[in-house]
Amino acid sequence: ITAGRYAKAGEFPWHVSIQSNGKHICGGTMISALWILTAAHCFAEEVPPDLTVVVGGIDLNLPLEEHKPDSLILHENFDRMSMQHDIALILLSSPIEFSNEKIPICLPFIYDINTWQHCWVAGWGTRSAAVAVPASRVLQKVRMKLISREQCLERIPQLVENVLCAELEKGERGICQVDSGGPLVCSYWNTMKWFQVGVVSWG
Repeated sequence: ITAGRYAKAGEFPWHVSIQSNGKHICGGTMISALWILTAAHCFAEEVPPDLTVVVGGIDLNLPLEEHKPDSLILHENFDRMSMQHDIALILLSSPIEFSNEKIPICLPFIYDINTWQHCWVAGWGTRSAAVAVPASRVLQKVRMKLISREQCLERIPQLVENVLCAELEKGERGICQVDSGGPLVCSYWNTMKWFQVGVVSWG
């Protein structure tokens, strides 16, 4: 996140940090006790031997619960050039025990973008567009607004199919590369139930 706000403890309890050699490489989402949803472009074809999934906290400086992956499933039609079907699943080797800091996200059952409200992305990405500024070790958040495919095509004519577009809410600042794989979450009808409507891919 560039110039985002710090998330509060337990505010995004489904958010995980996917790490290699102890360094955050991508975000992900807990969708059950054993499955993590993330972006395919975060990986080569196989799981790196040093990969871990860190759950249950917002501050990566603190000792947090770590899980080893059992296997990685990339979308069979993922295209690294066009970034189409940029989605992947990680199967963990041991289940996550749920708590106030570890809760799976709901998956959506509504596909009309006008239904969704109060959308957010969060991540441990770069805090400044300047390369020299290191990634934040504390989870940051920024409010987003879904936009129609037509609006998106006006800005990105080469947009592929099966992509959802979102822009910053007024007054917010943008997301950065190392937030890849994290969730775009929204609620609806002023309920405070949260659903994952997208995976951060590029932008």
